[in-house]
Amino acid sequence: MSKRGELTTQQIIMIIILIASFVILLYFLFRINPAETSSKQICYNSVVLLDKGSGLVGSLDCKTNYLCLSGGDGCADFNPTVTASVDPSKKEGVMKEIADEMADCWWMFGEGKINYGTAEGTSIKYALCSIIEFDKKVQEKVPEISYSELYQYMQAHQSSHATSQSYLQYLYGVNDVNLLVVQSQFHVNVAQDKIDTSKKYSIITGIDDNVSPFADEYFKVYIIPTAETSFKIVAGEFITKAS
Repeated sequence: MSKRGELTTQQIIMIIILIASFVILLYFLFRINPAETSSKQICYNSVVLLDKGSGLVGSLDCKTNYLCLSGGDGCADFNPTVTASVDPSKKEGVMKEIADEMADCWWMFGEGKINYGTAEGTSIKYALCSIIEFDKKVQEKVPEISYSELYQYMQAHQSSHATSQSYLQYLYGVNDVNLLVVQSQFHVNVAQDKIDTSKKYSIITGIDDNVSPFADEYFKVYIIPTAETSFKIVAGEFITKAS
């Protein structure tokens, strides 16, 4: 084969590789019609695309989910993205909805495997995945849920994102609540804190992409009172958008 023919073959191979790479990027971005895709899936797609593009292609498209946990009424002064019906007489059903929302948050942002931090702003980036409000009927039947109750539920039940793991294992990498260590960026006391259902709560994860020149720290998912957010986390930048 002539040298000219060899060059042509190399060019064809390069074109094929470029086309395949472009198709893969389009797959992650448009694998489901965006008009029919949930905001959570769109967020996940954008996180993956940002990673695949090494920061040169794509940007985060992640919006905060506003969830109303309803026992039959609406959530006052709250315009929910989603309303989830729960039996207000069963605390486990309320805890399941909270645990599912926390698991979705961890999945959306790459499960601690994808660096979605950016060079701009501070090195600490927070993702406000969800804000939860409870309707009056839930407030009456389930006025509070202790963090220890919630985490015990997570220990005993499996997450849909990892059917071989409990929520606790999936989110925190431990099988026993007693082994759970809250990261220093979050001021959460699992033994003492309670979820007061008369208040709004935020589900937050994040990343410090400049812990050292060669390491990142991925924040686990925590639920904290929305009104106390600035007191419950160390200073950083929020990268999610309001819906």
